[in-house]
Amino acid sequence: MSRSLPPAPGPTAVDASLHLLTHQILDQLRAGEVDPSLLFVEPGDADIRLGVRPLQGAHPSTLLLGFAAPDDWYALGVATTGWAYEVADRATGAPERSRVSVVTLVSRSGEVAHRTHVDDDAMGRRLGARDDEEVTGEQVDLLKLALGLDTPAAPCGTDVFWAIEWLSAALSAGRDAPDWARIADLHPARRVLGRSERTPHEGMGLAATAEIFARACPWDRLRRMVVTGSYEVPGLSRADARWLDDGAFARFVLGRCVPLAEVRARARVELPFDVAARIDLVLDEIGVPETSWPDRRVA
Repeated sequence: MSRSLPPAPGPTAVDASLHLLTHQILDQLRAGEVDPSLLFVEPGDADIRLGVRPLQGAHPSTLLLGFAAPDDWYALGVATTGWAYEVADRATGAPERSRVSVVTLVSRSGEVAHRTHVDDDAMGRRLGARDDEEVTGEQVDLLKLALGLDTPAAPCGTDVFWAIEWLSAALSAGRDAPDWARIADLHPARRVLGRSERTPHEGMGLAATAEIFARACPWDRLRRMVVTGSYEVPGLSRADARWLDDGAFARFVLGRCVPLAEVRARARVELPFDVAARIDLVLDEIGVPETSWPDRRVA
């Protein structure tokens, strides 16, 4: 489906029109007049054409990953709905959440027009869902990449990712692995370096080993490992990992992890006290925060 819109004689005017469009489409999405859809904008001599392609139940990322927008598409976007919640609340097991509607349009000039409506006003204020803030996240990344644009740098280092992987493994082992030495050996740094002929971690504390490992394996190297097949990220093919840039890759991976705040909180409850305390000491020594990006989610 497509529709013609008022004149927009040049790229600057089209960029300005995108912000008006997101307002209109958001109202239509909330009213049920527009289904969740991919959007594209084609400027003409006298007007601009808005194309609407319903998602039909597909997740936007599924359609955008690896996609190259046609040259005559000046802007690409998504209109979708979901549930918004604070990531830190997931640790409670029953996070408060609210319906949310989101419309985003990105132009080839890098302009990002974004509008969000959280049905619950109090949650909207708490989540800071403002239209004037810088918009980041997987959907914006994929829209930019589909238009041939770069994405922002990674929101944090791989130390956060490796910490999540370690805590997730520790929680899976649970009280079947109460011994600290066994828990420490579950850290990816110990597992990976343990397979190497050189073992620089021997004689070093876990925090020092983990810190060196994170520095030696930043996001760009981890992405190359996925591209070559030496490391797997669920839901991400080797070709798609090659298509992503480092910042988008980091957000893609972190967006599919259990939130850091949740695994840290669960470890303190589910693991033996002395083990949980030593985990906290190691993470604090490395400098891993209590929580990290993303601090809120739409699912």
